[in-house]
Amino acid sequence: MYYYLYDSFLNKKKYQQQLARIESRLTDLGINGKINRLSFLKNVKQVIHEEIRHGVKTVVIVGDDKTFNEIINLVAGEDVVLGFIPVANNSAIAQILDIPSGEAACNTLSGRIIIPLDLGIINHNYYFTTALEFIGDKTNINCDDNYFISFENKNNIININNLGVTKDKPSAYLEIIIKNIKRSLFVKKESTVSSFKAKRIRVSGDRSIPIFLVDEKKIIKTPIEVGIEPKKIKIIAGKKRKI
Repeated sequence: MYYYLYDSFLNKKKYQQQLARIESRLTDLGINGKINRLSFLKNVKQVIHEEIRHGVKTVVIVGDDKTFNEIINLVAGEDVVLGFIPVANNSAIAQILDIPSGEAACNTLSGRIIIPLDLGIINHNYYFTTALEFIGDKTNINCDDNYFISFENKNNIININNLGVTKDKPSAYLEIIIKNIKRSLFVKKESTVSSFKAKRIRVSGDRSIPIFLVDEKKIIKTPIEVGIEPKKIKIIAGKKRKI
């Protein structure tokens, strides 16, 4: 049984034709199902878990990367398979998983290539899919209580990645990418200078700094602890996925 969750931004008129094509294609493929249009007025977690208790086995997220990350925080650990229909071409998650946008994603959904997916977790209670990013200004990074990295100025950008950076990253590890920033009067250049892997990372410093949660385009503050939960969800992906 398929259960479709539409993000609230899809209520805008400009998305109606695209949604109509998606729904028509789902019907043609025989995988149409109940649709829930999300809103601030609904207790989304309660609604989803009620449907799972009534037998839903596949939850399909229709929206963008922000939608995806919000929903995984509600269903991670549940015995369901996730699908994703991105409505735009700029989804980093869809590119990693080889899921085309719009109605073409219905074919991937119908193919049901199911893979396990690692999730990053922040402070033991919030999941993310792709990456965190921050500027290394008077910042300390502790990796598995094994080695430490310190930064004294704003000349570095640090990414903590779960998916999609290097193909040879071992499963069940996070990857830390350190980029050096060189500034001139008119140009800012970035170059990767080093990378590390770890299962548990603590980020702290003399003061609280902002960390950009890439999936949702939101900010969290240090100190934080970042971990990895292997094979936390099952998701439908394409044949040419990057993981």
